[in-house]
Amino acid sequence: MTKSLFAISTAALLLMGCKQQKEPVEEPDVESLRQEIKPTEVTVAPATYRPFEFRVNSSGTIDSENELKVTFQASGYLEKLSVKNGQRVRKGQLIAELQNDKEELAKEKAEVALAKAQVDFEYDSISRGNSNDPIVDRNLRLQTGLKAAQISVKEANFNLRNTFVYAPIDGVMAEIEEKQGNIVSSGKELGVIYDPNNLVLIGKILETDFKHISIGLEVDIFPLSFKDRSFQARVVEFNPKVDENGMVEVKMKLKETEGLLPGMNANAVIRIPQKENIIVPREALVIKSGRPVVFTLENGLAKWNYVELGLDNGVDLEILDGIAPNSQVITSNNMQLAHDARVSAVEALENNN
Repeated sequence: MTKSLFAISTAALLLMGCKQQKEPVEEPDVESLRQEIKPTEVTVAPATYRPFEFRVNSSGTIDSENELKVTFQASGYLEKLSVKNGQRVRKGQLIAELQNDKEELAKEKAEVALAKAQVDFEYDSISRGNSNDPIVDRNLRLQTGLKAAQISVKEANFNLRNTFVYAPIDGVMAEIEEKQGNIVSSGKELGVIYDPNNLVLIGKILETDFKHISIGLEVDIFPLSFKDRSFQARVVEFNPKVDENGMVEVKMKLKETEGLLPGMNANAVIRIPQKENIIVPREALVIKSGRPVVFTLENGLAKWNYVELGLDNGVDLEILDGIAPNSQVITSNNMQLAHDARVSAVEALENNN
């Protein structure tokens, strides 16, 4: 009896299994599912064929290419100070004067001594018959003291002149610390004069970027004092020596200087044209499985393209191979895209509206 029940149970299970196997299985409609998924909104940009502009970054301070220190050439009491910081001066303008009563007196004494020596020279010359012999004339000048008196006058004029300070160039006064009434010493610095129309940025670049630099390259200058303004410049000089930090000094002359001051800190971008190639925005690049990929938009689908990269200037990328010119490259929401994913270009939708 037990064997009969077991046989009946087994037969029933086999029959149920056969019925289950014969039931049809529905296959999912992949294309329908794809259509039901909302397209990913993306921004696009054209891949243009043009010269790639490699950019070298630098930073430094603005300086005047024509700046001179103004120093006192004598010691004494600063009797008159005619200028102040920030004042424009002209070349040869009197800007300071030391008390010079003693120098004036010494000049008068020297001039009197010269006049007396001149009289003695003329008297002795007449008494000797006005000889035209140059040796006799020289000896007579020495004997009468005329030569010494002439030198004394020159010395007195020199000492008096050194009590006056004149502007050596046209420019703007800066760094004046002395005050009228101070006692100053010879060689003491009064201040500096700089040419405000002749400013340069002295910056440094990495030694690895030096191979790209040449005289005449265009530069964009971004002073830290100006948030929304840049200035144009060009490379005029570089120091052909690498410092201990692996940097090379570059001088960039500003084409406009309004509002700029020596000592201002600024960043610079040196623009270096390269050969023509396909250029895309840097945002178009994604890394997939360790390889560079750029997605293009084709008929509403994102196409996966492995690319060969060239130079990178922080804004644009040079593409050596992988996409065609004028392709529409995807520049946003591209990190998680898959090949043939449905996408819609935001710009295109906005333009149609």
